[in-house]
Amino acid sequence: MWDWLVKHHRHVIVVLILIITFQLAYSDIFSRGPLWGPSKFLFAAGSSVLSGIAGGVNGVRGLWNDYIALVHVKRKNIALKNQLAVLQMRVKVLEDVEIKYRNILNVLSLPVPQKNFSYVTAMVSGRDMNSIFRSMIVDKGVIDGIKRGDGVISTAGVVGRIIRLTQHAADVLLLTDGGSYIDGIDEQTRVRGIANGTGRDKLEFMYILSGDRIGVGDTIITGGKDGVFPEGLILGTVTKVKPTPRGWLFKDVSIRPAVDINKLNYVMIITGGRP
Repeated sequence: MWDWLVKHHRHVIVVLILIITFQLAYSDIFSRGPLWGPSKFLFAAGSSVLSGIAGGVNGVRGLWNDYIALVHVKRKNIALKNQLAVLQMRVKVLEDVEIKYRNILNVLSLPVPQKNFSYVTAMVSGRDMNSIFRSMIVDKGVIDGIKRGDGVISTAGVVGRIIRLTQHAADVLLLTDGGSYIDGIDEQTRVRGIANGTGRDKLEFMYILSGDRIGVGDTIITGGKDGVFPEGLILGTVTKVKPTPRGWLFKDVSIRPAVDINKLNYVMIITGGRP
């Protein structure tokens, strides 16, 4: 019944209007005589039906208005979610820009060991950290003046040296690779040795005589005699000095590298002025 009234409410309203009009027009006639009783019943019935229909129409109008309001709220909610997603994306982009900006600032603040050395800034574009060959790729090559054997450094210290080149990229042999050998000096005692990679995240400080003074916590720097790095760049810190057995010529010394390769984004390549 309710569905039928909602569907045909316009026709019902027209009929009721006609009934009420007729009733008002002839109310004086029907107020007396034999038709007074039926006219009274008709008036009461018409008023009740009209009130019910009016209430139903108002209810339908209210539901429709609520529905429209909910649709608008949903649309606004979707729009706000889209705006939030865009803002979150912009924040992520700004965070990435900030990280790159800080890395560039670190590179630009890199101290120059000697005035007669020139540098090229490069970005790390790839890493090969397997147990056989530890290297990384940078985005500078022959066209940028890079040569095979050039030293690679960062703000923390020595990274490695260039071993292969293309026009626009280069492979860097990391100082932790087993094939890496760098001349070094104990900054505290001036004992000289060779820093050799182990294929892991540590170095060995080789050819340290059993009688030489060297201790845990000492800083090992480049010695400047290998033709690649100037003197004074940090290689790492001594972490272990193994007691020398009787009759052994050299000590076993371990070094923790100063550079964390996994966090490296920018490096500087020494391109000229080697001793």
